[in-house]
This record gives sequence, structure tokens and C-alpha cells, in this order.
Amino acid sequence: MTSKDMIGDEYVQQVRTFGALDYTPQRICRLLGLSKTASVQLMLRLEIPGDVYHDAYRQGHALGEYNIDAELAKKAETGDVDAITLLEERKNERRERDLRYELFGI
Repeated sequence: MTSKDMIGDEYVQQVRTFGALDYTPQRICRLLGLSKTASVQLMLRLEIPGDVYHDAYRQGHALGEYNIDAELAKKAETGDVDAITLLEERKNERRERDLRYELFGI
């Protein structure tokens, strides 16, 4: 394995950004132009709690969710019924996802 196939921490900020856009790990690897070996390494690191890539991806994803919710909340404050409904649905889905992750790691 050559050093060009090894993945360091040079993609952390990009992974955070891609996480905010809810991109899959496979899409992130393609966008970064990683070799097959580096792609496997990144996908594994994305699954390891405490790894810098795992944390960056989850932080990015949470930030993306927050940004959507903030925009919906602004619309809901003006009385937009669809925004109110969607915001409530997103809250319920998030609670369920968070609980599933907390209990089962999925």
C-alpha cells in the first residue's frame, strides 16, 4: 500500500460539508476522487465513533438538519401551516432516529 492510498485527516472539513448535504459515504468518496483503498479506509473511519471523520460527518449532518429546521421554524412563525406540519414531522423523525442510534447504534 502506497502513501497515496493512505487516508489522513486532510478531508475532515470536506466530509463535514458533505455530511451537512446528507451525502452517502460512497458519494463522498467519489467526489473526493479517492482510490479504492482510500475509499474503504474512509468508509470504515466514518463508522468508528470517536474517529475524526465519524465525528465530522455526524456534526455536518446535524448542522444540515439544523439549517433546514431553522428555515422551517421561520416560516412556521409566519403561520405557514405546511411548515408547521413538516417541522413537527421532522422533530418526531429525529427523536426516533436519535433513539435508534442511542439504543442500537443504527
